[in-house]
Amino acid sequence: MSSRPGKFEGEPGYVPEFWARAMEGFADNHEEGVLSFTITEEDARKYPELVVGHKLLLTESTDGFVFSRIVKC
Repeated sequence: MSSRPGKFEGEPGYVPEFWARAMEGFADNHEEGVLSFTITEEDARKYPELVVGHKLLLTESTDGFVFSRIVKC
């Protein structure tokens, strides 16, 4: 059993799913190490805390941790 925190430690539950989408090439944009997604109605139905039209930004640190940020549009 590892005592190390996970890649998504402290992030909302939807982050691993969006990260997986990005790794499959489904991010809307990828600039300067930032992956972005525009939140869709389907995303908001699955994760009610997300707002349609806002952007979810994901970055990965040099240590391999993923961090998220929501940007209002």
